[in-house]
Amino acid sequence: MDCGNKCASDCSCDSCIPGGVEVVYPSAFEHRVMAGEAPGGQGERVALVAPTIAKVGEPLVLKVAVADAMGYPSVQFEGDVTIRCPQAESGEIVVPMRRGVPAVAVVRGVTLGAEGLLRFEAMAMGKTFHANPTSCQAEPDRRIYWGDPHVHTVLSDCHADRCRSENFCYISGRWFAGLDWLAAADHVSNGRCELARWKAEAAASNAYNDPPTFATLPAYEASFKGGAGGDNNVYMSRWPGLFVDDYDEGTVKTMCDKLAGTLKPGEEFFAVPHHTTRTGKHGEIGEDIYPGPQVMPVMEIHSKWGTSEYRGNPSPLKEIHPGPSYAVDLLGQGLQLGFIGGTDTHSTMAAGIGDDANQLDRLPGMTAVMTGGLSRQNVFEAIAARNCYAACGERIYLDVEIAGLAMGQSVAWPDSSRKREVRVTAAAPGEITSIDIIRNGKTIHSQPVGDWQGTCQWRDESELSDAMLDSKHLGRFAYYYVRVNCASGARAWSSPVWLTA
Repeated sequence: MDCGNKCASDCSCDSCIPGGVEVVYPSAFEHRVMAGEAPGGQGERVALVAPTIAKVGEPLVLKVAVADAMGYPSVQFEGDVTIRCPQAESGEIVVPMRRGVPAVAVVRGVTLGAEGLLRFEAMAMGKTFHANPTSCQAEPDRRIYWGDPHVHTVLSDCHADRCRSENFCYISGRWFAGLDWLAAADHVSNGRCELARWKAEAAASNAYNDPPTFATLPAYEASFKGGAGGDNNVYMSRWPGLFVDDYDEGTVKTMCDKLAGTLKPGEEFFAVPHHTTRTGKHGEIGEDIYPGPQVMPVMEIHSKWGTSEYRGNPSPLKEIHPGPSYAVDLLGQGLQLGFIGGTDTHSTMAAGIGDDANQLDRLPGMTAVMTGGLSRQNVFEAIAARNCYAACGERIYLDVEIAGLAMGQSVAWPDSSRKREVRVTAAAPGEITSIDIIRNGKTIHSQPVGDWQGTCQWRDESELSDAMLDSKHLGRFAYYYVRVNCASGARAWSSPVWLTA
């Protein structure tokens, strides 16, 4: 690509900037895949993605893309995208783009000189766009990696007129959406998969798995009849010889039992229910079909179908099942479920908008995993341990400690009169309106913010025994989580913590 720095026309070294910073563009093959399957029109906005957690002085990677009005990679944009950040030691960075190829690139070698929360800015088309927030730390003990665990491709055999190839899924997810990891969770139920297709899915996933730069997570979607568990995604530590489906007569529990019986040593999995409030899917997880906290550690609280947090939330599914199938219903049963978010896109636009069916018109969901490094195994283990949180619309930075616990953890709390401290730091590309603290499904404190970053320090001084719930699984317990609300409609949900008697 001719980046204006005397590079050859097929160059992908691309532009070298003083100070060790370089701009790198996709290969010719990656350009052809994106332009051939989703040729975006005129540029409307710049998406700039920065690491959510960075280390002082350590070179980092910025991902920049120009999207059209539908959220596809623009092939009509020509010009410069200028990136600025006062804390960046490299100063202003100019990223040249040319018409005829998708306007995407990465910038390598940027360093930050001091600790703190910050946002990079991108200028193009006479507008300024903010990146997701970055928390720059002296010695971070873990990082946050963003992914979409729920993308469908043509191999799903569902809305094939909108879906795109596995190549497009992984290439656009990595380059255009700027994700760190991704799972193509294609359908297998109702005869929509067989050995040949399964092998093709595994081969593509393994080919694009490229740690520590980009990771792919083996996955598939299994469906069940009403009352049998609804729709569930199965995530695996590595690809087994063949999937297990139990649609005709089984439940999510029988499917998990059968899959466990077929796996080889070292092959692990867990199941994740999603859009649990959808009419006709009967997403309740009753005692007879609950596979347990190790096999079902999280639920998908938001996708482009809508939010399944609580009845009456501001972004519900269009058709809602009347039963107790919301996140707060399942948590109230004593199910220890962390939260993840995804798109469930059937236009193969990871973390984006795209031409999905009319009922899939909510903000795209994403999942943040907290782990020491980026690899397939690390992502799998982080979600399995509920070291994760969900977001929609924006990559929201969220640091939560409740009663001394990190999100997803559980502890015995025998002294019910002991106070519970809640500490939250949040930041977003846009304005945060409030930070909510939820206990047992009800908001017990809401902290106004009115800025792109905010904190909340609050103490629950009530007698906990008066609020505790009863369940077969946990005995007497209470759960807490945090919700972040943004002016744009974007939100984030921390995985809960549990206090047991």
